[in-house]
Amino acid sequence: MVGRIIIIGLGPGNPKQLTAEARAYITGDYPLYFRTLRHPAARYAARVNNHFRSFDCFYREGISFEQVYRKITATLLQESRLHKTICYLVPGHPAVGEETVTRLLKIGSRLGIKIKIVAGLSFLEPLLTGLKLDLLDGITVYDALAVPGLKEPSLNHLILAQVYSRPIASRVKLKLLELYPADHPVVLIKSAGTAAEKKKKITLKKLDHHDLFDHYTTIYLPPFSGGSIGELIEIMARLRAKDGCPWDRKQNHSSLRQYLIEEAYEVVAAIDSNEDQSLVEELGDLLLQVIFHAQIAREENRFGFSDVVTAIVEKLIRRHPHVFSSRSAADADAVKVLWEEIKSTERGQENTNYAIKVDQFLPALLKAYKLQKKAAELGFDWPTIGGPLEKAREELGELETACTEQDQAAIEEELGDYLFTVVNLARFLKVNPEVALGKTINKFIKRFTYVLEKVEDSGKPIGEFSLAELDFWWEEAKIIENMGK
Repeated sequence: MVGRIIIIGLGPGNPKQLTAEARAYITGDYPLYFRTLRHPAARYAARVNNHFRSFDCFYREGISFEQVYRKITATLLQESRLHKTICYLVPGHPAVGEETVTRLLKIGSRLGIKIKIVAGLSFLEPLLTGLKLDLLDGITVYDALAVPGLKEPSLNHLILAQVYSRPIASRVKLKLLELYPADHPVVLIKSAGTAAEKKKKITLKKLDHHDLFDHYTTIYLPPFSGGSIGELIEIMARLRAKDGCPWDRKQNHSSLRQYLIEEAYEVVAAIDSNEDQSLVEELGDLLLQVIFHAQIAREENRFGFSDVVTAIVEKLIRRHPHVFSSRSAADADAVKVLWEEIKSTERGQENTNYAIKVDQFLPALLKAYKLQKKAAELGFDWPTIGGPLEKAREELGELETACTEQDQAAIEEELGDYLFTVVNLARFLKVNPEVALGKTINKFIKRFTYVLEKVEDSGKPIGEFSLAELDFWWEEAKIIENMGK
């Protein structure tokens, strides 16, 4: 005869909440196997039927949960063959948070063992009652040990079950603090639906400051009221809808190109300013551009934001085998070599393919920098700093000659050569010329603004001042600037 396992849900704890079907099996002639007796309804069942066995001993052996669940599953499969029919009793509902049940369903069907589920109240029903929540309002449920899987704050009601101990609560808190503000409200509920129920309202930062943690403790967080990627995508879709914003609806990939470049430069400016709030705002503006382009592509049935995320996630994992697989890289230089090797493989390039390409739409300064960088990676580079310095002097001399001869075409050509050489000098010195020039521009604006303020204070037009007088204020601005460093 094929074995049979009847899996019985014991409900949240109160024996009065056992179903009639569960009571019938408990008081029957079948041997009972409890995952744990640390449950009021389990202890009640053990009193009315003394033909039972508990697996609490497996937990006391100090082995991992994985090993415990494996041993319980193996034991039950063996016992079902011996006794033909057995009852396996678990807290709550068998289909909610019971790893051993999942294993039995998977392995049992493969071995031909029949599995019957006897439903019981899960921990959710009394929890929702205590919190006065409607399940259809949107509930997200996680095992506390699975919290690292949370990628962003939940816009639903969030329930974290089986917070066994304070150390687990601490780990949960640290993860949640990456997603939620420290003062986000939290409710701790212990033994929901039983006479021993306790409930405490606290803030997230104090989550692990209490002693309410055991196998029947649950954490509840109300929906996050701040922004999320999902909300941003929804807003962009609304702006692009037929009754949305006329300007947003009019845009396409080409028309948005200039804004994407501008926002990237404004992020760089915010980084240079070292002002966090400015950087937050500018990064948000840049992210909006990504969302905008993804929304346009989704409307055209080409791709969506999830495709963009999937592509970059796969690329990061693929290009970091020294982190996510068995390859090794001792330092940043080794990582760079590995990165280029993987990029070459992705593009189907052989080592003999020396084509050098840069994005033609980049600003000229940045394009020159990237072009020279790629050439250097192929071995076309000066051995020491003396090379680019001497080349810069040579090109400056040729520019001076062109200026002396007043040859406009030659001046343009030689100025371009000189700028190109200066960019190469910057690369050799490990300085991004685009960033360096941006800082100098900001410095110029700050100093010249000081000069203009002095002119305005004088009450005279700027044309009445000599260059020497204006230069005096310029030098004064430099002194004030240096004093502030």
